[in-house]
Amino acid sequence: MPKGPNNSRRGEVTGLRKAGLTYAEIGRRLGLTKERIRQIVKGKAATKKKATRNNPDALLTTAQAAEHLNVHVNTVRRWSNKGILETYRIGSRGDRRFRRQDVDKLLLKKSSAGTSDLASMVGK
Repeated sequence: MPKGPNNSRRGEVTGLRKAGLTYAEIGRRLGLTKERIRQIVKGKAATKKKATRNNPDALLTTAQAAEHLNVHVNTVRRWSNKGILETYRIGSRGDRRFRRQDVDKLLLKKSSAGTSDLASMVGK
């Protein structure tokens, strides 16, 4: 089923709801979760988190931290294992997250040391 503008989707969902279908049944038909169907019926916008990479308290993924430090993701993981870069583990899988503030602090060490290569500064 092609996705149209939100108004047509909302009309379709409300029509199915008036026909007596549950949120779960509508969700299965449209390929959406029942929670999203409920939001559409109530007229609430989908809650998507905006990127907060510039916020000093923001948590960055390993890839985002590597991009910010201009190093490979495996280097960030190695620094995390060695304690050079403080890591926060989240979720059941224990995914690594890095505070933007900690990443910036490591960059400040680089600039104060006067080296052009961060990897050589902290040691491989």
